[in-house]
Amino acid sequence: MISQKTRYALRALLFLVEEAGGAPVQLARIASSQNVPPKYLELIMLELKKAGFVRSSRGPRGGYALARTADLISFGQVVRALEGPIALVPCASANFYAPCGDCHDEATCAIRRAFLILRDQSTAVLDSISLARGAEWEERTGAGKQPA
Repeated sequence: MISQKTRYALRALLFLVEEAGGAPVQLARIASSQNVPPKYLELIMLELKKAGFVRSSRGPRGGYALARTADLISFGQVVRALEGPIALVPCASANFYAPCGDCHDEATCAIRRAFLILRDQSTAVLDSISLARGAEWEERTGAGKQPA
């Protein structure tokens, strides 16, 4: 299960895609529209900035905007940046591998093999869904249509 922080981050990013058209959006507007406490969203946006997903600008027309186009940011990238590994067991992680410690033979371990398959399939799906596609789903759902 992903954390509430990651869900808020995805909601904020999708809002930037849907509303901004590339122009910076003030944090207060994002927070109120997405029903996220402003102080908490500020911390989330700083993490998103550090990960290279958003940029910020100061001043009366300042705020947050996507640092790259929405088609170049995937759900998988955001989840990994905020949650760490997508794998459910450490020995199945591609980027954060660690031995389980209780496995007799990692090469023949059925548990590891099952979770490697799960990791590969879930990351493939998450990496194939861009913020642009997610925003399209939001618009379709908002209009009473089912996502494709």
